Amino acid sequence: MADVLATATTHDKFIGEVWSKEALIAREANLVIANLVSRFDQDAVKGGDTIHVPNVTNLTGGNISTSTGLLDAESPTETEVNITIDKWKGVNMKVLDIVLAQSMYPFRKLYTDRMGYILAKLVDDDLAILAASLSQTVGTFNTDLTDANFRRAIQYLDDANAPFTDRSWVLKPAVKNTILGIDKFVRYDAIASAKGITSGRVPGELYGAMTHISTNTYKTGTSTSNMLIHKDCLALAMQKGVKIEQFARVGWLDHFGGSELYGVKEMRDDQGCELRS
Repeated sequence: MADVLATATTHDKFIGEVWSKEALIAREANLVIANLVSRFDQDAVKGGDTIHVPNVTNLTGGNISTSTGLLDAESPTETEVNITIDKWKGVNMKVLDIVLAQSMYPFRKLYTDRMGYILAKLVDDDLAILAASLSQTVGTFNTDLTDANFRRAIQYLDDANAPFTDRSWVLKPAVKNTILGIDKFVRYDAIASAKGITSGRVPGELYGAMTHISTNTYKTGTSTSNMLIHKDCLALAMQKGVKIEQFARVGWLDHFGGSELYGVKEMRDDQGCELRS
């Protein structure tokens, strides 16, 4: 990522004159996906560039012979999923001394907060991309999702025996708008509560799975990949969390930045569904 050079010209809005004491900061998108997946941080911090996660096959069982009292032993051949720690992300900024001296605001804190946010967003973005690789899909790109699409997505997870707990929808705001137009999800006589409408969380829960509305869902052009996932569908391994640090001075300026190191992986394809819209 390229250096950002702050000069007295590019950042004159921070210098003198009559401005609010609080800098105007763009509204942050909701960061949600990293909290909805399986985490392998403790394995990652031990070192190495790959985490090997074994898949354990379900056993079948059978009838014990009434004449011999024996039952054939099972010998499953197990496989593994590998999480490669290969995403090294960073952002850095250089600030001239004149800007620091003349700024009326806590310059470094404002931008280190921004760095922490963008590094967190990059993690969410990398997880969101995995929606497009799920083999189970419903809906059509550039077309509103329907109630039948939501129910079919739920069935995919039911058919795979995904636990009912830890299921989550990750949906674009446009999909929330679609849901608001489906009476059974918002009408008081259908849900016996107006709480969701008054709180702005509509719906808070959809067919037993919590909904998370985020602008970080994966989008290619006008095609959006929303998703329904169980926690075991995707994985995140943070080997080095977000770290903000100041570098040695070269010239009359401060140089500071942040970095992180992690890996993401689709773990169980049948535990997720892409909802195309």
